[in-house]
Amino acid sequence: MFYPFLDFLYPSPLYVLISFVIAALLDLAYPYHSGILLKIHPVHTSYLLSQRLYKPYSSKLRGIVIWIIVTMLHITLYTSLLYIFIRISPILWILLSSYIIKTSFSYKLLRDIVKSIADSIKEGNVEKAKVLVKNIVRRNVKYLDQRHVSSAAIESLSESFVDSVVSPIFYLFFFGPIGALTQRIANTLDGSLGFKDEEHKEAGAASAYIDTALNYIPARISILIIAASSLATGNSTKNLFVIWKKYRRKTESKNAGNPMASTAGSLMISLEKEGEYKLGEGPLPEHTDIYRALALIDVSYLVLTIIFVAALIIL
Repeated sequence: MFYPFLDFLYPSPLYVLISFVIAALLDLAYPYHSGILLKIHPVHTSYLLSQRLYKPYSSKLRGIVIWIIVTMLHITLYTSLLYIFIRISPILWILLSSYIIKTSFSYKLLRDIVKSIADSIKEGNVEKAKVLVKNIVRRNVKYLDQRHVSSAAIESLSESFVDSVVSPIFYLFFFGPIGALTQRIANTLDGSLGFKDEEHKEAGAASAYIDTALNYIPARISILIIAASSLATGNSTKNLFVIWKKYRRKTESKNAGNPMASTAGSLMISLEKEGEYKLGEGPLPEHTDIYRALALIDVSYLVLTIIFVAALIIL
């Protein structure tokens, strides 16, 4: 797109558009990877490799080296395959690109988990909801009450909307499938190493910093997308911006507070991670608010997709 000698990375907006549509349909049809498809999944392989290379209490330099090795191995492999495939057939390129995009963004799996949490609480099974919420948050959920479980689910839904949807699509638009894959691997390495405890804080510093940098713009784009979706779903766009402006910096993460505070403001609720932050000025959420959050983010996903497809068609 920008460099003719790298045209195999982005042959045309039409190829990227077709690849994205196939990937989005695959995400709906096959959100759960298992068997060989799990073993070769870039998120899975990059996580395992980073864990093999990592040593507790290791240095920042080792963390940088781990990031480079894991990222470059994956990028080199998939870049080489794209180069080979485009010279054999555009159809092969589109199929491979679809696979790369499919493994770089994910919404259906997240949505299914969050909906199952709401369903479990609705049925009175809070313990099952805690087991489910452990799949999408890092915090200790053992002593969480129903409202804080609901809060954790909505927090993860809104934050992961950026990490797993907005960011990959943003980098796909500008840099093609390898751009989306690079962002996804960076996000995986942050999840693997980017902890603040003594064992990880040095070795995970590079992964945490790079993930923050890559998600900085998409996190702020998400505010506008969620605001547009608030209008469509009958939520409060005005309150969204009030709460976002007041609470966006309350989280330790420079990015997470943006989609979370926006969602809290739109739904007129509060989101709380006890001992760390509280976002919003309404009541803590019930399971019914999880369903409202799902509707809001569903529409946000649709709005983002429409914008992305329209932009590619214009190109």
